[in-house]
Amino acid sequence: MSQPLYRIPIDDKTPVPPSASTVKFPFDSMFSRGPPSTLAKKHPFARTFEPPNWRLLITHTVLCLLAYPVLLVFIIIAGGKTLFWTRFLVSAGCGLVGFFLGFNLLQLGKGFLEASTWATVIHQSRVPNHPGVRLRDLAARSDDPTSAWSAVRLLWDRSVYLGTSRKSRKSYDTRPWSIYIFFFLFLVVAAASLPFLFGRLVTITTTVAHQSQYYREVAVMGDLSADDIAKAVSLAPAFEDYSLTWTLSPFSTHGGLPPVVSFRWDLEDGESDDIYFSETVLSQLLPGGSGFGTFETATKLPEKEIKGGEKTKATVNDPSKPVDPGNVLRYPRWGIRIHCTKLPDPSINMRQSRTHLLIDESSVPRSDNGFTYTFTPRATLRSLFDSFKLPFPAQLEVPVNGSKVLQKNDTFPVGLDVAATSLGAFFPDDGAGQSFQSTPLSMGEDGNGWVTLESVLVRLNMTYTPDGKFGKLSNMTVPDVKGQPTHIGYDSAICLELYEPWILETFNQTTGLPTSVRIVAKGNEITDQNTSHQIERNTGLPLTDPNIKRRLNSTNLLRAYVTAHNNSVNQMLKDNGRDAFYVPSPTVISFTTGQGPNGYTELSPEAFAQARAQADASNVLPYFAGTGPVVARSYPDRVMSSASIQPIEMAIALGAIFILGWVAGMFVPKLPLGVPRRGFELYSWLAAFHADELVGERGPGLARNMELADIQERVGGLKFRYVN
Repeated sequence: MSQPLYRIPIDDKTPVPPSASTVKFPFDSMFSRGPPSTLAKKHPFARTFEPPNWRLLITHTVLCLLAYPVLLVFIIIAGGKTLFWTRFLVSAGCGLVGFFLGFNLLQLGKGFLEASTWATVIHQSRVPNHPGVRLRDLAARSDDPTSAWSAVRLLWDRSVYLGTSRKSRKSYDTRPWSIYIFFFLFLVVAAASLPFLFGRLVTITTTVAHQSQYYREVAVMGDLSADDIAKAVSLAPAFEDYSLTWTLSPFSTHGGLPPVVSFRWDLEDGESDDIYFSETVLSQLLPGGSGFGTFETATKLPEKEIKGGEKTKATVNDPSKPVDPGNVLRYPRWGIRIHCTKLPDPSINMRQSRTHLLIDESSVPRSDNGFTYTFTPRATLRSLFDSFKLPFPAQLEVPVNGSKVLQKNDTFPVGLDVAATSLGAFFPDDGAGQSFQSTPLSMGEDGNGWVTLESVLVRLNMTYTPDGKFGKLSNMTVPDVKGQPTHIGYDSAICLELYEPWILETFNQTTGLPTSVRIVAKGNEITDQNTSHQIERNTGLPLTDPNIKRRLNSTNLLRAYVTAHNNSVNQMLKDNGRDAFYVPSPTVISFTTGQGPNGYTELSPEAFAQARAQADASNVLPYFAGTGPVVARSYPDRVMSSASIQPIEMAIALGAIFILGWVAGMFVPKLPLGVPRRGFELYSWLAAFHADELVGERGPGLARNMELADIQERVGGLKFRYVN
């Protein structure tokens, strides 16, 4: 059994065995001694350091120059992919560049380990007693010439060999060979760290990107159930009673209604329209949830039932939970389009009562009937329908029916062309600054929504409108708050309002509220939006529950529409003064371009259209989504990644690697005593053993075809010394 590598420190007191003699090998005649080679390359530090390997230095320079562009290629390829593939490609690029740079760096640096190993053999060969190094120790260093472990073991050897101490070799070699070994160790660590270093100098960023190719079908609460419609029918009497002016929610919870969103939609003729929607609420997207269309008047936000009968608000989120990418939900919703125009020629198309109701009824006599009328010419209505590219309804081709418009014994205004007038509206003199009347044209029988004409009448005491402009003034004056005579100003507009189904996308995630993203198409059912580059695919199973609707249909929603529509009108009517003085309100000011209590300027069709659309989107549309499920497509987000190189840091790192490689290649120390350079390659061993440079103790002979393990066991303990 072989002895341990080191049992005690080797000293020079053990005598050389008598049997020890120089080992002779065959073919010694092939390696005759001669003068030093004239092929030694010139070197600027030739007296101290070995000639450099220019091929390795040039390779190192080229690799340093190519490192950045090669990494950049991988960075470009890795962009726009998922996080896994971005990391994989970045790691592959950094590993590839780091491997080649590190491999070449080790080839440059292994000369330090080779020189230190041969210097150790030379130092220990100069020991007076028992010189030389065991063959197994020499083999352990040369087995892996780029291994850090070989360098560590060599440091240990030099600490125990007497011949390697500076005191023993100060007469012929004073160089710090241990420092050269530490430098080699530094090169090994640096080469191994290059892939990691490059990876740290590449920044990977992720972004959540929407996609519209892969989806699953899910159910959301976007329609009304039979119970919702029945509840709306039960509320109809309250909304038909004008004296109640009933609403579905009080002002205290009106802010809890979903916000209004609008999108610009490009039409086929190159024009565009603003489409108004009610935002999706989170409860619509939860199992067992609902929208506001349950027509509950309990003044609460939609809730969902959970276990044990306990209720929780659908909008509550747990901030301690991780945030995942969301998804885009695509499903049909009701939207509003509206166009308005002012009533032309108010002196003819508007008729006011002789006097106006004040708080003190005894101060001014009441009119006999107390109504104000507006009349809309057919040409004005036709222009509204033309703006929507809609056919003009046959019911508006006939003259206005005075028996349905004029109250009691009132008559048409003098000069009114009844034959050219299609619409009339009457408003009681109730002191309200803004009054509304609706004329339905389509009540959803065709399933595609509702069409209605909306009339607005503005009547304001001019005391409160110093900058106001009106189409007509009252015939009689009324006293203002200071007793000075003033008038009531009149103005009116007519609007064509459409309730239509649209396909929208809504972004939903684990935190935050749902947010409408865009309009996909006009329609009441989801269809594939395929292109030449993308085909939509359902990654799950289609929903087959017959209770889940695939399209919006207005056929059975008449009573729900009437109830919700009256709710919106009553909400606007409630924003009045004290229902007596015809004073301004924030609502009527929003019909103009002005601001503030006295900021009424002039009734603007565009401003009123926006205000009315926002009011109806806030007070009508939320009630079209109750507990009726509809099919939605859920498009999960993709986490897309991109990578970028930190240029300054990368340039510094490559510069340091370049300098390190040149230092390793230029400053390999020469061997002591003028010994030519020797390494661990085959030619060095041939010179060592066959040119009598390494001579060893005589040991047991070697036979042909011996196993390597047997050879190591037999001759591993023999000592060899360098003979100069």
